[in-house]
Amino acid sequence: MTYKGRAKEFLERNAIKVWDKVIVTTKNSSFEAIILPGPETDRFIYLKLPNGYNLALNINRIMSLRKIGSISASYTLPKMHVSIMENLPEVSIIHCGGTIASRIEYTTGAVAPAFSLEELSHAVPEIFSIIKPKLTMLFNIFSEHMSPHHWLRISEAVHKEFVSGARAVIITHGTDTMHFSAAALAFMLDNPRGPMIFTGAMRSSDRPASDAATNLIASALLASESNIGESLIVMHAGPHDTIFSAHRGVRSIKLHSTRRDAFRSIGMPPIAEIDIEKRAIRIIHSNYRIPSNSEPKLLSAFEQKTALIYVYPGIPSDIIDMLVDKKYRGIVLAGTGLGHVPEYLFESIKRAVDEGTIVVMTSQCLWGGVYLDVYETGRRLKSMGVISGRNMLPHVAYIKLGWLLGQNLPEEKIKHLIEKDLRGEIISRESVVSFM
Repeated sequence: MTYKGRAKEFLERNAIKVWDKVIVTTKNSSFEAIILPGPETDRFIYLKLPNGYNLALNINRIMSLRKIGSISASYTLPKMHVSIMENLPEVSIIHCGGTIASRIEYTTGAVAPAFSLEELSHAVPEIFSIIKPKLTMLFNIFSEHMSPHHWLRISEAVHKEFVSGARAVIITHGTDTMHFSAAALAFMLDNPRGPMIFTGAMRSSDRPASDAATNLIASALLASESNIGESLIVMHAGPHDTIFSAHRGVRSIKLHSTRRDAFRSIGMPPIAEIDIEKRAIRIIHSNYRIPSNSEPKLLSAFEQKTALIYVYPGIPSDIIDMLVDKKYRGIVLAGTGLGHVPEYLFESIKRAVDEGTIVVMTSQCLWGGVYLDVYETGRRLKSMGVISGRNMLPHVAYIKLGWLLGQNLPEEKIKHLIEKDLRGEIISRESVVSFM
């Protein structure tokens, strides 16, 4: 049983187990389903519907649950020989969550991680003609549950793979916070020996038009051939099935909740375009970091008492005061426009700075940047000691500040490095075609 808390009690109270066939009755409908295993949760149960789709249903919506049978679940795959081509580049694939590399057990319809070589050969056989894969199951969680602790583990695992001789590392990850993790790895691992590629799936393997396998194929192509030495996100470039974009990890963000091309590069074009049909890579933005001949340097650190605050009309100053009271060492503000906040926040911001909290200003306008010298509001914030995040994306500034604070550097050095481009997170000129 993978359920806990209220969900586990609900199933036990109704004498229901995983793989039972049930009739589910809600206020609006009644339908047949199979109880699936799922991530640890205390609010939802996971169901396989007769039409093949999976459904996560809040137990509060269920009026009755009646068992009508059960099935025998098995993930046994047909035995097959996995042919590893030794002359191909060795690429490590680290699984952190999501259904990017997954297999479907068609009797039950359940989706599970494909993380033996044999399972992967069933799920995405194409990559065995592109790379020599080495697989690691680091953890398997929904990306909304990612935390700075997980970023540290990812950076340590990637560092280990490069030291062991990997040409590149692919990190499979849920999409919701993938841009956070990609930015964190960019700072936490210096001098990578090849590309560090995050990829995920907007549509899991049990859904029509799934992008799970194709995203992994595109990532494998980039990993096998490119000379890019930085953190990247590889996902669909548009509605077509064969073209993919490689976005810089510290200049990209998820901007759509459902589309396969949910990710965008901000202020610059993607670094590369991958065509999996032609097996071709086209460099779009040539100003990228190349792999280092030096030893990869692990700089995994993060100060947990770092916060990101989105400024909005009517935001209470109590939010900042509370963080100061709790001894937060860093606050990133996603301000309006050029980097502004309402005047009544000034007192709390000044108190934060005076008590040693580093306050960084970014703009919630993803394009453009912070310019604190243009209007009086910005000039007053600057005079208080608020630091400009320039054109860093707010989530990237949060990660960068937490990373710098985690290294216990002198305060003045942190303030200097915040405004200095370290990993391509600050761009000198915004691309004319990027805001479209």
